[in-house]
Amino acid sequence: MNQHTVDWIDSRLTGEVAPACTLWVIVGADSAAYAAVDARGEVLAAVQRDYSEPNAPFWRIGPHVQRMLESSPVWHLPFGQRQGFVFHPNTTLVPRRLFQHGDLSGYFRLLLEPDDYAYTCEELTPWDAYLVSATDRAQARFFQALFPRARLRHSAAPWLLAARQLATRQEHTVLANVRHRIVQIAVLERQNLLFYNTFTFADGQDLLYYVLLAYHQFRLSPEQVPLWLTGAIVPESELYRKLYAYVRDIRFAEPPAIWRLPREATGVALPPHCYFELMSLPAR
Repeated sequence: MNQHTVDWIDSRLTGEVAPACTLWVIVGADSAAYAAVDARGEVLAAVQRDYSEPNAPFWRIGPHVQRMLESSPVWHLPFGQRQGFVFHPNTTLVPRRLFQHGDLSGYFRLLLEPDDYAYTCEELTPWDAYLVSATDRAQARFFQALFPRARLRHSAAPWLLAARQLATRQEHTVLANVRHRIVQIAVLERQNLLFYNTFTFADGQDLLYYVLLAYHQFRLSPEQVPLWLTGAIVPESELYRKLYAYVRDIRFAEPPAIWRLPREATGVALPPHCYFELMSLPAR
């Protein structure tokens, strides 16, 4: 079931400490991740798993995901709070002036094949827009079983808000969050969001194509505008080498300073940029 696995658990995280901590969770269509954070914002555990079938229907992989979550000792600790988010590629941005709350399904008539979806929306106040999502009903039921009283929230919303903080530093920002065979790409001008979309890729050539497509669409030069990366990509990977052949200024985005990842965690788990999505969740 699992391809890439990261388990970093601080020895201080025990059943006695957990009630003062929050477990932040992303249940994705391609992977799952969660982090345990104490009241001071210190990360005491980080778990990340990629599914071996990232494009499979959720009704088929759901039982495997359940077993995967339950296999970690962290999952069973008595946390004071559990905050859940979903991830999938079925999202679209709608300006407020065009938004109709009573017809969320209408925004997907030309984007998705007819199916059973749970439609939700989240306001993106800085851009006077809404992120509308269509969650596969099996994934929605799975989420609601884990978080019975929670509303469906998509992890793209806090990720985009964290991207806005990053964009204060330059005139244009191209940011790519590399997940397990899915990439999220955002383009900002200062802090104004110009573009957001998700793409499924099979290899580094696919990933490169979608990144360069974003540059081309807004007439940005890959030689002048840096590419910021977050997520499951490191300099030693084939994905990185493909990108670097065309974009020579590649930078890894530091996560928002809301949480603190202990220094010893980076030596045994992943570099901080890999946790950018998880660490942006409190931005909501």
